[in-house]
Amino acid sequence: MAKAVTQHELSELKRYLREIKARECEALRLYEPLPWQEKYHATTAKECIAAKGNQVGGSLAGFAEVARAVTGQDPYNKYPKENGVAVCLGYGEPHIGRVMHRYLFRYGAFDIIRDKDTNEWRTFRPWPQDEEVHGKYGDKGREDEAKPAPPLIPKRFIKGKISWLKRSENIFSTVYFTTGWTLYALNSMGDPSRAQGFQANLYHIDEDVATGGWYSEAVGRCSRHNGLIRWTAMPHSKTEDIVSMMERGEEEEGKESPKTVVVRAGIDDNPFLPPEAKEENLRIWKDMGEDVLRMRAYGELTVDSVLMYPRFDPKVHTAVKVLSRRDKEAEEEGKLVRCDVQRIMDENNGVPPKDWCRYFSFDPGHQVLAGVAIAVPPAHVGNFKVVYDELYITAATAVMFGDAMYKHFRNDVFQDWIVDMHGARLRQLGSGELPIRDYERAIDSKKMGCEVRGSRFGAGCDDIKLRENKLRNWMSIREDGFPTLLIVNDRCPNLIKELKKFKKKKTRVNGMDVVTDEANRRGMCHAIEALEMLAAHGCPFVSPPVRIKSSSRIRRIIEEQKMREKQRKRKRRRPGGDGITLGPLGDSE
Repeated sequence: MAKAVTQHELSELKRYLREIKARECEALRLYEPLPWQEKYHATTAKECIAAKGNQVGGSLAGFAEVARAVTGQDPYNKYPKENGVAVCLGYGEPHIGRVMHRYLFRYGAFDIIRDKDTNEWRTFRPWPQDEEVHGKYGDKGREDEAKPAPPLIPKRFIKGKISWLKRSENIFSTVYFTTGWTLYALNSMGDPSRAQGFQANLYHIDEDVATGGWYSEAVGRCSRHNGLIRWTAMPHSKTEDIVSMMERGEEEEGKESPKTVVVRAGIDDNPFLPPEAKEENLRIWKDMGEDVLRMRAYGELTVDSVLMYPRFDPKVHTAVKVLSRRDKEAEEEGKLVRCDVQRIMDENNGVPPKDWCRYFSFDPGHQVLAGVAIAVPPAHVGNFKVVYDELYITAATAVMFGDAMYKHFRNDVFQDWIVDMHGARLRQLGSGELPIRDYERAIDSKKMGCEVRGSRFGAGCDDIKLRENKLRNWMSIREDGFPTLLIVNDRCPNLIKELKKFKKKKTRVNGMDVVTDEANRRGMCHAIEALEMLAAHGCPFVSPPVRIKSSSRIRRIIEEQKMREKQRKRKRRRPGGDGITLGPLGDSE
């Protein structure tokens, strides 16, 4: 016989069912984004990276974006309502099961509570009830009434069954939805070339990637359908992808329609974290070092400790400084805005004057041949070394090198030429000849040479530590507020790119990455090595020889005089000519 249900129990059951229904169907509507999260959702830029600290709601914002897309509920209409493709890229399989699956398909992405006034469910706010944060009062003291929010993607949107890689660990691979959308979960520890053969409308990357190549693959997957790339990460800079995206976003900041947007979020931007927890975290991170504090608390990109030349800044080390109207007015008033070298280089459009001493160094190689040219001004102008041009040749040959040298430097007078002999003295297998001889013949064929060695090259310093220290000294800011090294940025883009990304080696110790003092020279550092050799050389100023350049008319007159003199000599030597020869044939002189 069935047990009778009291009216009270029936009302409680109905209330519970109403709660379940509300929590199942309205998770995205109950989600209250913070201002920085709303900026992340609202941007229509092709790329957006949320550079976040710890515990600021970055993953929630990223997966809420995915849920809005696949369920057709994006309020900004950035994605198609039906038949789209989304990708979630995570750091290893555990990331897929513990983070992606938990945020998207399980309860508890955030907490909800019934509003006192409307009795409707909304996001739980842990700050005091009389305190207003972003226009909303808190719920502190009502923690017992809070409930875990329903899944961001309710079951009613899932079509069929989820495709699992490891069901027991919630590691899924593919999910199909009733909206026609498909969601793929990928592991960045794998090979990015295997994640091909489809086009995506949304490519979401959560946290850093384990190996390089995934970002460029994401760009390829989103190209045809004008898909969007969204990245939420604490900037560990394990690969160059985060650094590159953040640099592009900073360059485009302020533009009307930027292609790349950086949204920064620090621990102070999250009012949902209790103040005592914030203070404790800040104390611990501060004890771990300034870099850890900046990265984990404020989401800043901390590459200073891993860069070989952290002092380098293209804006500080520029040889051609563009002045604003205010700077021009200050300079006219006699204020020190630019050094004399920057002023002269600006007036000459980035070309050093002829009375400056010049040096050239290059790092030979078939894959990449890189060289840099330095101009040294006279002492009365200042103690500066100005990199005014570069060579950067891929799949290089000696002939290509000679052509490039003639194109760039045929009118320059060089004091000395330097080469990295490690690559230049590797003998060819067939002839056994040194490659440096091919380069010298290529220069000789162009009738070029330097004052010290002619068409020959001197060996560059092979003491790497010495070269690095010398270049760091050139980059250091002196007492007068300027560095010794200045670069014409527009003419040396590859050197600038290498200097900004040249990092130290890392080694694994007790499961952690430890930065060493040794440079990672397996990457792109060809132009850097050419510059280091010049720094080790010192490049002292030597007055270049004065070469008078005559006009074409003067040269023609001189040539005609020489021709007439030769004709007269031949006529005097001709046997049987007019007159009688009493002495031996030949020039009496």
